[in-house]
Amino acid sequence: MASAAILDLIEEIEALTPDQRRQLQRRLYASGLFVPDILFSDQNRLAVAPALGVKGPANRRKHPNTAPTITTSVPTTAPKPDKSDYRSPVSGKIVVGAPPTEKREADPQIMSPLPGQAPERPISVIFDGGSRGNPGQGYGSYALRWPGEQQQLVRLRFGDRVTNNEAEYDTLLTALEAILKRLRDSGADPSTARLDIRGDSLLVINQVQGIWQCKEARLQTRCQQARTLLQQFGEWRLQHHDRAKSVDVLGH
Repeated sequence: MASAAILDLIEEIEALTPDQRRQLQRRLYASGLFVPDILFSDQNRLAVAPALGVKGPANRRKHPNTAPTITTSVPTTAPKPDKSDYRSPVSGKIVVGAPPTEKREADPQIMSPLPGQAPERPISVIFDGGSRGNPGQGYGSYALRWPGEQQQLVRLRFGDRVTNNEAEYDTLLTALEAILKRLRDSGADPSTARLDIRGDSLLVINQVQGIWQCKEARLQTRCQQARTLLQQFGEWRLQHHDRAKSVDVLGH
């Protein structure tokens, strides 16, 4: 009987429109009901957007009531790395809600960029990161909206002993690097691109813009990396938005 019920549920999901499936997916993530049994690595390739070329999935949640239990072989007495140039490695990525290129609905109001040029309209990014434990297992997500294309949601998994602030920074850095790669792969000059970046981390946003001081060594390194990446774009805007907006777009 249970198998029959599952088959019926699958048929109902298959009947949903793409927009309804995305809404269902966000609800499952937000409620903590969708918890993968296995964390994939980069060896498990996914059919993802060719511009990003990412593979393997990631964890999502940082709410203490819904986060899955993480087991680790690292001893509790292991020393915390203190290298100032340390950056959390990305051990897994997955692109959610990125339709194949041939199925994307182009916006007729947006003209294709000239050869060597970035899109005329700003490239939009919403980012957020966190850790299960502080420090603990790091994770992050960012939503990338390329002008004229549907939004891509990218989920990241970082290493252990990552703080919330480090995960926030590393998510932003990964998003900026992905945008630069896509621009260069398409032959576009990054200096012709404009970015509209938003997130709910006041610390990251204010430190990158020089409004707040950054005194911690590992955050100083990340802050400088972010500034170096941003300097390669023609224009960029980094703005804070409410936590609720991040949850609405990213699911955490």
